[in-house]
Amino acid sequence: MTVFSKPLRTASAVAVTTALMALGAIAHAAENRVQRYTPGLAGSDLTSMLVPGWYGQVALVQYHATKLRGDNGDPYAVRTGVPLPVTVGKFRADAYIVQPRITYIGTQRLWGAHLGFTAMLPMMLRQTSLSNAQNAHPSPPTNATINGLVNPLLAARSGEAYGVGDLEIAPVLNWTIGDNQTITLAPTVVFPTGSYNASKPVNVGFGRYYTFRPSIQYGYIGDGWDIGVRTLLTFNSRNKANGYKSGSVFNMDFALMKFIDEDVRVGVQGYVVKQFTNDHSTDSTPVTGAQAQIQAEGGNKLQAYALGPALGWLKNGGELLVEGKILREFDVRNRAEGTTYMLTISKPLGM
Repeated sequence: MTVFSKPLRTASAVAVTTALMALGAIAHAAENRVQRYTPGLAGSDLTSMLVPGWYGQVALVQYHATKLRGDNGDPYAVRTGVPLPVTVGKFRADAYIVQPRITYIGTQRLWGAHLGFTAMLPMMLRQTSLSNAQNAHPSPPTNATINGLVNPLLAARSGEAYGVGDLEIAPVLNWTIGDNQTITLAPTVVFPTGSYNASKPVNVGFGRYYTFRPSIQYGYIGDGWDIGVRTLLTFNSRNKANGYKSGSVFNMDFALMKFIDEDVRVGVQGYVVKQFTNDHSTDSTPVTGAQAQIQAEGGNKLQAYALGPALGWLKNGGELLVEGKILREFDVRNRAEGTTYMLTISKPLGM
């Protein structure tokens, strides 16, 4: 087994700012099929040996989807009150997110772990478009019903929003086990700081509720090959704006990376998303309440898997880390199915 040299340890430490719960607006599930987490952003940081100091990071994320899946992975069926459900003929979702993050790892210890914190406030542009409802059956509803009722409903659920999103803050505990293993715990709290209007179909804020998202990650630095896994549980309070409570979600990000020379690392990364409790709604108002009940019908449990290539570059053994990846989703339930493009730039800022 190869023991990491000091320059390589420093280079690994550059990626710490990626390590602790990147927030975004691209995972469609729960209320409005949107989850307060960007699956798959964890990468080379999963196997980083963290060094005390300040770190800055900017993550650039683009998500693009043209498929909207229902309970069984079939095209999403719109429940409108007409005799039979109809499916969305045209769907598009795009998110462009900038995620600036600041992280500090201190020299103080608790239970043998280095103490620190991380904070991130995203800026984003989100666009969603639904149109051209399709009658999948020869019997009613008729095309006239679809054009008169369903397509206006889809148009009302399309929109665009941009601005500053929801703030997340987390304390950090990091354990280094020998020379080749690391464990990081980050109990994150997400605050509803982003703009949100319950009557709008698309917002940069996710709602007037709080999210508690504890995570634990494990990294193993091998002889050329590095393996990292992060698991998270997401728990949401009820949205005060509309009475909707999104169910709890399990996330797992993973990375298998290999240095092909001292500055370049390549590998495969991906994620798992699985909602394990139902959505619920208490909203009984004629418009928003009806829509909330439609969303919560059957629990609205989301599911998604993704896999794709990743490439990382280290400048001068650790002055700068740049990592890019493309993650393609599959076996999706109750959310959009698309592709995520990520570019992460991390840099140590000193003690």
